[in-house]
Amino acid sequence: MEGGERRLEVLWWGLIPSWADDPEVASRMISARSETAAEKPSFRKAFRKRRCLIPADGFYEWERTDDGKQPYHIRMKDGYPFAFAGLWEDWGRDGEEIRSCTILTTEANEVVGEVDHRMPVILPSKDYEV
Repeated sequence: MEGGERRLEVLWWGLIPSWADDPEVASRMISARSETAAEKPSFRKAFRKRRCLIPADGFYEWERTDDGKQPYHIRMKDGYPFAFAGLWEDWGRDGEEIRSCTILTTEANEVVGEVDHRMPVILPSKDYEV
């Protein structure tokens, strides 16, 4: 958070840029490409100043099939929780205030690559303090 303090909070999933007129934009901003987040108007301010860890114990990737979509639950082999790289932002209009977040994504590794070409950025625990 501001000043380097750490807090655990529940945030709205889907980043709402501070300049957005409508919080409904969040539904289109549930993830951000790590390769371009620093340049995209929706993410660049948060990328510079408001990075966060998003704790998880797994995530889903969906494979398109002839019958629709097949979900795959992906987790660490040891079952331990981990953290995604994320961005957060404060938004407010007409007395309504929302703190929102998004997950950064990257090219898929070998495991996830069998299902999808993108995946969340998973941070090694040694980088949590950076």
